[in-house]
Amino acid sequence: MASSSLSSSFRRLVVLQLAAAAAATLILTLGGVAQAQLQYDYYNSTCPGVEDLVRNALLAKFADDMTLPASLLRLHFHDCFAAGCDATIMLRSRNGTAQRDADPNATVRGYEAIEEVKATVEEQCPLTVSCADIMAMAARDAVNYTKGPAYQVETGRRDGNVSRKEDAVRSLPPADGNVTVLTQYFAAQNLSMKDMTVLSAAHTIGVAHCSSFSQRLYNYTGAGDQDPSLDTEYANNLTAVCGPSRMVSVQPLDPVSLNTFDTGYFQSVYSHRALLASDAALLNDSFTAPYVTLMATNDSYAPTFFHDFSVSMVKMGRIAVRTGNDGEIRATCAIYVD
Repeated sequence: MASSSLSSSFRRLVVLQLAAAAAATLILTLGGVAQAQLQYDYYNSTCPGVEDLVRNALLAKFADDMTLPASLLRLHFHDCFAAGCDATIMLRSRNGTAQRDADPNATVRGYEAIEEVKATVEEQCPLTVSCADIMAMAARDAVNYTKGPAYQVETGRRDGNVSRKEDAVRSLPPADGNVTVLTQYFAAQNLSMKDMTVLSAAHTIGVAHCSSFSQRLYNYTGAGDQDPSLDTEYANNLTAVCGPSRMVSVQPLDPVSLNTFDTGYFQSVYSHRALLASDAALLNDSFTAPYVTLMATNDSYAPTFFHDFSVSMVKMGRIAVRTGNDGEIRATCAIYVD
């Protein structure tokens, strides 16, 4: 997209509005848990080169499966939001009561890839590197592999050993939530409205099943109607693929650039071609719309988005982590807990 000029007053509006939104959640942030005792290069002495080991193990997998990067990014997000970044989404339940059994996690994948990378790490550094840290590294490597930023990951997390379905049901943001709803979910994790806006752009890679947005196509208000905000041509393309009997089909979350981590997501939202209602909602809010517009209409702001995304990912990676003597380092990530 060719760059277009935006006035300095508009740019200031973006900064001021997002700052005001962040201030609105300041009390929640200050009242939350203390910043986790994570650090960069935590494994320098106990497992030197582990980040390269994880990255190299993933590169071959990414080359074989271009859908895997988006899956691992989503896996990390769903783990962190449910009960903290402690790899409890990896745990299994014979009774169907674990996080991975919850409806919001029904289409989550990437478990096997994390388990295989963990096995590789165990060969070099037994019972040293947590599954939670491997998941955080994998999310970063997934972003970078798809041409996104190569931000540095804090490590030192330990793994949790309790996984509850209700945590995922309660804490994961809904795909049809508006900005008010989404802000509440993110604020509960000590993340600001800007974090919410930026992290939503993880949808610049990956796909969604038709069932997750079919209401926008066939029953938007409960009267068998279509979401009028959808671009007409885009809506017609979606209905051609996502017929009532084809809800298991998938569509790119970002039709501009499916497998490339870039500002295509914002261009999709700005042009009313956002797949999920939660993404489309960002264009309808006075706080989030200026950021979307800026990133969608001015290519020179891509580095700003990359910086903002990196900062927000580091913040997300601190959610309710276990460190020190809290939690465990297990040899296998996907053990059964009942």
